[in-house]
Amino acid sequence: MDYAERKPPDEPPCQSCRVELKVENEDAARIFQVVRGQIRTRFNGQYDVVVDLDHNAVWAAIDAYGIKDRTGTFEKVLALFHHQLREQDNEG
Repeated sequence: MDYAERKPPDEPPCQSCRVELKVENEDAARIFQVVRGQIRTRFNGQYDVVVDLDHNAVWAAIDAYGIKDRTGTFEKVLALFHHQLREQDNEG
């Protein structure tokens, strides 16, 4: 849970826990939050493996939010998704 969502609100224990988004990444972060659960998987014979975000969901969110830099935002969202996917693979 975010510290700001606690009752009563609380400050994070350290500044390194806080992420400050650059203005140019705000649209990509918003779209990523909306579509991050819309994934494509493939079955490897034992279990489903996450391979990508559903591109149709990303484009639909970009359209719904009226994002001006459509291609740039799409590329940033995919880059963020694959970065997090690699991090999860390295943890497990």
